[in-house]
Amino acid sequence: MAYAYCCTRCRKEIRRLEIKLLGKTIRPLPVCKCVSEDAERRRQERELANKRDYIRRVYGEGLIDDDLKRSSFDNFIPREGSEKAYQMAKDFALNFKQQSAGMYLFGPVGVGKSHLTAAIHNHLSRQGIASVYIDAPQLFGLAKSTFNNSSKKTDQDYVQAAIRCELLTLDEIGLTPLSQYEFDLLFQIINGRKGRLTNFTSNLGLEELEQWFKYDRNGKPLDPHGRLFDRLLGQAQPIRLKGESYRRYLAKKRLAGGE
Repeated sequence: MAYAYCCTRCRKEIRRLEIKLLGKTIRPLPVCKCVSEDAERRRQERELANKRDYIRRVYGEGLIDDDLKRSSFDNFIPREGSEKAYQMAKDFALNFKQQSAGMYLFGPVGVGKSHLTAAIHNHLSRQGIASVYIDAPQLFGLAKSTFNNSSKKTDQDYVQAAIRCELLTLDEIGLTPLSQYEFDLLFQIINGRKGRLTNFTSNLGLEELEQWFKYDRNGKPLDPHGRLFDRLLGQAQPIRLKGESYRRYLAKKRLAGGE
């Protein structure tokens, strides 16, 4: 009986174990650690590939518009008031596996919130990370489209895919007042993503966001005790962007160049 063998992969000597069980001694030859680690790595890769395929089947490929598909950290122009957000977003993308919370990027129109979160999404998607980028009104529209009898999907397909992805980006939170149905949809997703990373963008400051969650478009209470607002803050670090709209910045440059 051989008491050891040499792993053909790592060349490490693997010795037999000696285990006493029910009065008997058994001496199994264990699998080398490098073999079991490789099997676990391949299992995780299959699981991630299946997750990406599932999300692609639900959401398709066309959720992010062409301008945002081109967004990167290289073509972002940091301006006064956006430098900190730029550095934090870049660090988030480059060190994704080490992150413990997402981001809530808020500020005026045009300061780069969507550009930075899209740059994160694009960077991670190229690395095979299962990432979904969608604006909140679009998400609500997709979910409601399943009410059509001809739809092959249900609203829960969109909810579960949003919950399961490794990174979810919800753009334009707070753009329009919520209905009860839309609030319930967001609650399911945000509550279900506990322990996963979610980024948000909004024009609303924190006090405005809290009020947005509290009442529907008719002024009826949705979340008077702030449960969903509290959960969002528990998952995402608020980061404020200031400064001039990038579109206005470019318009001024063009105007100055033409004078």
